[in-house]
Amino acid sequence: MLGDETIAALLAIWDEELSGERWAELRRALCQLVDQFQQSADDEARAEITMHITDLLRDTDLDLYRKLIAMRRAIRASTAQNRFSTRGMPSGEELAAVWQEIRAHEGETRSDGDGAGTQATAQRDDEPRFIRYTDISCPRYARVGERITLTVALTMQQQAESVVKQAVHVSAGEVKVRLSAPGFELLSPAEQTVIIEPDADSAPVVFHLKGRTEGQHEIAVQFWQRGNLIATAFVPIEIVAIQPVFAPAIIPSIPVNARLGDARPPDLTLVVNHAPNGHTEFMVIGDGVVRFATQTMLAFEPRAFIQHVYKEIGLLQRGYDSVNEPRALATDQIERRIRTLGHLLWDRLIPPDLKAFYSRERARWRVEDARDRRWSLLVQSNEADIPWELVRPYGEGDDQWEEGFWCETFYFARWLLKRPDTLTGYAPPPRLRLRALAAIVPTCYPELRAVPDEHALLRDLIARHRLADRSPAPATEAAVVDLLEQGGFDWMHIVTHGAFLAESVLHSGALALEDRQWLACSVITGPRIRGKLHAERPAFILNACHAGRSAPMLSGASNWATHLIGSGAGMLIAPLWSVNDALATKFSCAYYDALLNRSQPATLAEAVWHARAAIRQPDEPTWLAYSLFAHPNATVTVTNEGG
Repeated sequence: MLGDETIAALLAIWDEELSGERWAELRRALCQLVDQFQQSADDEARAEITMHITDLLRDTDLDLYRKLIAMRRAIRASTAQNRFSTRGMPSGEELAAVWQEIRAHEGETRSDGDGAGTQATAQRDDEPRFIRYTDISCPRYARVGERITLTVALTMQQQAESVVKQAVHVSAGEVKVRLSAPGFELLSPAEQTVIIEPDADSAPVVFHLKGRTEGQHEIAVQFWQRGNLIATAFVPIEIVAIQPVFAPAIIPSIPVNARLGDARPPDLTLVVNHAPNGHTEFMVIGDGVVRFATQTMLAFEPRAFIQHVYKEIGLLQRGYDSVNEPRALATDQIERRIRTLGHLLWDRLIPPDLKAFYSRERARWRVEDARDRRWSLLVQSNEADIPWELVRPYGEGDDQWEEGFWCETFYFARWLLKRPDTLTGYAPPPRLRLRALAAIVPTCYPELRAVPDEHALLRDLIARHRLADRSPAPATEAAVVDLLEQGGFDWMHIVTHGAFLAESVLHSGALALEDRQWLACSVITGPRIRGKLHAERPAFILNACHAGRSAPMLSGASNWATHLIGSGAGMLIAPLWSVNDALATKFSCAYYDALLNRSQPATLAEAVWHARAAIRQPDEPTWLAYSLFAHPNATVTVTNEGG
């Protein structure tokens, strides 16, 4: 009880003359201690934390210490005039609510003045950054139902006994550590906070959880700073039926973007972690705070369902559907069926409690806010197949409403947390460079009538912005592979046919090149190509156009995303199914016009949104086909060859 009174007293005096140099020094330490108090369920640990608080104030600022003691006595005597709704001891829920309010206010006062007014603010260019090392420990094996302990810290020096020895570039202040663990029961809060000090290790945070079922599992340890997911470590652990011999988990290096704090974080981030056994975790982040989290068991295999969705879209492109084939449909019927597919994705993929949360909060998201811009949404998932862009939310019963597709309601982007064949992942870069462009445009496909216009657009970009031209001529398979291995470009734009080879276990996606040869996505492997992607983080646009074939073809964009984004590429724009080549060229024109606008350059997601709007037609789903894998608020810096 004394511990609760101490926290209540501290929160009650938080706004009373707590300013100046002393308070600036104390605030971070006190924030970390109160966070630890709120996150702990152990009475002894909570009592020890409050003892640290009183000792810290007594040793550092005697006036504040005396105010704390006086307020604690007033709360005990029910005579305190303070921010709580009662003069006596507030409830635990009220303590938590007031602390969240203080935290939100702290974020506002530390805003960099961009008008966002949120806790998650971008980093200033002159703000110091620090190198810290991930220190994660976890058993490699555990028994079903047995409590597992996982500890996480960020330290100044590499720890010899740590299973991770990876440098992380961070800023001073809070780094939130969150577990995403489908198939596990969390016994402690899923999110905890470490504080980065200029000259000290962070205190470790401890997570407890239990495995529900036997088999191979992954625990995702996510690191968040200022609203951006800056790194994810996927911890492999096997849950067994018998008592295992203890062995630490082997955790790989974590590639982290050193300047992710430069980007304004997405207004909303939806993290989806789908386990092979069907367990799926959904988490919504806003203003750097977890707004919603749930786990569900999908009763179906998403990939098979999604393939049927893609097939239906291909039929609609040709004017009919799987029920009325080959009977032609009217324009309004095609538009209605496209809308229905979005509803089905909402029905099948979004769990009921997330739907209820969305319905309650949507009024804040669906309109442009005080910053005179549309909200941004980033979907981060460990798969690239699901067309999250096409999700079309709606309400039913007494709460009837309907929104557009996510890609039209929001400035929308997505990101792949990792490739399925690795435990490492990349954070999306906040800035892309456009200095050297490689235009890959084969000339042997006359049926693609709009391709020369798009090729002219790319040549004009190179000339107008004085970019280095890395375009191979001719664009043969061998020349493109050589370019991928050698690097030296930061932007590759490919205009050609695309194919999805469903029957091939090696080459699931392919792009047509000169001499009618095909470039398979499986070429993105090995140390040369993946090494260049890791080091240079180039951007890719794959505008794989529709050839007017008798059967619909998927572009295999999800497979290219797996290989490119999963290996370090900084951006990918590609259609998930075949698109009309004239509209595809118009998409590229509108995209570059918005992205490279001199007076008001758009972010990546804004540019894609404007490009979609430019090609939208009621009976043609090309405008919905494009996926953007990137940070939605990332920007492009154009540097000419002489600069």
